[in-house]
Amino acid sequence: MRKNSGNLSAALRRTAIFEDLRDEECEILLSRMERVKAAKGKTIFREGAEGEQMYVILKGNVSISTQLADGTELLLASVDAGSFFGDMAIIENAPRSATCTAARACDLLSLNRSDFYDIIHSYPEMALKILYRMLLIMSQRFKNAGAALTEMVRWGEGARKKAISDEATGLFNRRFLDESFGAAVSRALGNGKPLSFAMVDMDHFSQLNKKYGEAFGDEVILAVSEIFRESFRETDILARCGGDEFAFIFPDTHARTALRLCGDMTEKLRRLRFAKHPKLTISLSIGIASVPENADSHTALKEAADRALYEAKEEGRDRIVIASSYSAVAKSGTDVKTEFRSIAEKNRSAANIIQEIFSRKTFLLLGHKDPDADCIASLVAFALLLSKLQKKIIIFLPDQVTAQLNYLLEICKYNAITVIQDRKTDIAHTVDAIVILDTPKPGMIMMNISVARIFADPNVRKIEIDHHLDADSRYSGDSGFRLVSNASSTCELIGYLSLKLSVKPDVQGIASEFFSRNLALTILTGIVGDSQMGKYLKTSTERWYYRTFSKKFNNLLHQKTQNNGRNLQSMKDIFDVIQDLSQQEKACLEKMKGRRRQSKSVHYILLGEKESAELFACYGGEIIVNMSKAAADQLSETSTKMGLVGYYDPPVLSGFIQFRLRRSPDFSTLDLRTVIAELGITNGGGHPGAVGFRMDKKDIEDIAAFGDSMVARIEDILVREEVHAKTGTEISDGNGG
Repeated sequence: MRKNSGNLSAALRRTAIFEDLRDEECEILLSRMERVKAAKGKTIFREGAEGEQMYVILKGNVSISTQLADGTELLLASVDAGSFFGDMAIIENAPRSATCTAARACDLLSLNRSDFYDIIHSYPEMALKILYRMLLIMSQRFKNAGAALTEMVRWGEGARKKAISDEATGLFNRRFLDESFGAAVSRALGNGKPLSFAMVDMDHFSQLNKKYGEAFGDEVILAVSEIFRESFRETDILARCGGDEFAFIFPDTHARTALRLCGDMTEKLRRLRFAKHPKLTISLSIGIASVPENADSHTALKEAADRALYEAKEEGRDRIVIASSYSAVAKSGTDVKTEFRSIAEKNRSAANIIQEIFSRKTFLLLGHKDPDADCIASLVAFALLLSKLQKKIIIFLPDQVTAQLNYLLEICKYNAITVIQDRKTDIAHTVDAIVILDTPKPGMIMMNISVARIFADPNVRKIEIDHHLDADSRYSGDSGFRLVSNASSTCELIGYLSLKLSVKPDVQGIASEFFSRNLALTILTGIVGDSQMGKYLKTSTERWYYRTFSKKFNNLLHQKTQNNGRNLQSMKDIFDVIQDLSQQEKACLEKMKGRRRQSKSVHYILLGEKESAELFACYGGEIIVNMSKAAADQLSETSTKMGLVGYYDPPVLSGFIQFRLRRSPDFSTLDLRTVIAELGITNGGGHPGAVGFRMDKKDIEDIAAFGDSMVARIEDILVREEVHAKTGTEISDGNGG
């Protein structure tokens, strides 16, 4: 019966071969060892005997000898406490190569061969430590016996590979991944360094096995594994989890770098061909998550990567998805955003939000990723409202703000509003309420792990203000605290809320200062940016608000706006600043417009995969996205009806082709959301006057032919609607009433 104790564990740690083990690993080892006593002169085992155990010397001394041909004994070595012996027989499963005798009374621990190999297979990380020390000591022991040393090293490497490798592919196995993953994440978090983790599934592998046979399936797995080895760095850990499932650990690596590495790898994979089935192509679905952005533990990191992998599969496979949402946020986004059923319902939501503004102390303001003018302006405008009531405010805005909008950040500095622009910042403040602004759905909310923790707190009120409705929009705020309604912009809704707030008894004492010049400037930035100076207003209600706010705020803007960094004296000044393009933006826009096509009612730009890749390489993603919107706006005006732009995302970003459809400000016959619905497009949404949607690259062989066909269908829809209009049929403008 085996025994272990704290004293034995300490003694084991003093033995050279086990000095790298942690206390819990020593206990695992001791649970498999037996205590053996040997009096002075006792033979522990003889040369030629079967070898089933290796020994560790706790106390005493052991002599190791061999018998020469003439029968004499040759002393090979004398080993003391802290040494081990008898290892070769259990390693090689061979008879003893020497005789070992207790030169002094010995206290030993023995380990059976079966237990030794059980440790190798069950605890590979622990086994690696033992094998490493064993090799070092054996190397020293056999430094004068070259052949024996070579054989030992060969065996050691073989044992190491067997312990941690997948037998078929040579990649790391699941046991090693499970044991090393937690330690790698802990090191990254402890050292303040990034680490990314990818979960990988081969697409439709079970069907491939069924169609071509398991032998060919094994051939595919080997070929794919070889591409993994060719594509990644020596420091990356590549593991086969079983079947067609793999996982990668990228130390010291942010998610975007891991995305690029995986993207380059998938490009190589797409070129992989098999002689037996030359038309077969292999693709992967990959989910990537990283610390500290997505998680603060290895368990949370694995869950985040798993969610991203699930999303990649749900979006059609053959794509890479970076974890962008957290479980607490994802649970909130179940219902599609719709217009209020009545003015009374809208007023109740506004009243509830105003009540929260008065009762809560600290507010965290969140927008969407890659924020535009309305998003940034709505964050600053709402913060200014709160500052009037002496609230503590934190704006989380780590994405880059374009130079044209820097004056909004200057307003925050002037009003002592905290703006966090570092994605890694841990928000340690006690937060009473989160305000989500101008964000269509939960997955688009800009956040990090500390924001996610705050979001998950049921005691934190989630307030939402947004003007995106229907299509793929989803609520993020708490029910009853959502000011989500048709409007020209989110800033218009903040203007509406400010009017409600200004008549409250608690505010009337500061009413003269409530609509400050900087508040006017900020709200107008969002309104004129999203409505293009009022061109794209859709309803009489929006036009009324636009006129009311314009008059009220223009009067204030004639006074000098303090500390905004620009001399903005009118709405026209604001609009000119927002529309001001850099030289790079202008060059990008001109290249896009060089691909212009047109039908009777639609002017459109369709960029092929090669053209899109060249633009992304030259100008970057932020400029491409912004200029595609600008191009759609300009095309809609020149056509007098509609403008359409389509381009390919780089493979490292997604497997989608992105489209932007814009309606001319003078053309209000169609709600564009109904247009994409009639086209059978479900992955998209927006406003009646502007929509964005995505199509899977695999579903479109030729973007030009697809675009021409789509434009022809839009023309048919236009003809139908115009006929209805002429015959007096009422046509909905999509404003909900």
